[in-house]
Amino acid sequence: MDYASAISNVIPGTFVPDIGKATSLDERPNVGPIPSLDTGAGIGQAEAPSFKDTVKSMLADVNDKITASDQATRDLADGKTNDMQKVVTSVEEANLALNFTMAMRSKLLEAYTQISQMQV
Repeated sequence: MDYASAISNVIPGTFVPDIGKATSLDERPNVGPIPSLDTGAGIGQAEAPSFKDTVKSMLADVNDKITASDQATRDLADGKTNDMQKVVTSVEEANLALNFTMAMRSKLLEAYTQISQMQV
């Protein structure tokens, strides 16, 4: 399946890309359906993770990417690996993850500032 046909089959709002570690060898991110917003927690249903847990998990994933990138760069410098593509990919992946995290930080601080300036 090519990219254009895969994108044309996507139904808006039905998946969220996972910015965590890839589980397959080709390093594609995991994608899955957006959790439902049902508020009625029935028997056997787990609670959705809190905002704090989500942010903590995201930051841990970004840290893992930066650590893996650093190790890959050291391995290349030490001559332990010759896979330049993997090193460049891991460095760019860590860079994108860090840029995304900084953008999220800026948006959260901006929202906090606006909320703190509201008059009650």
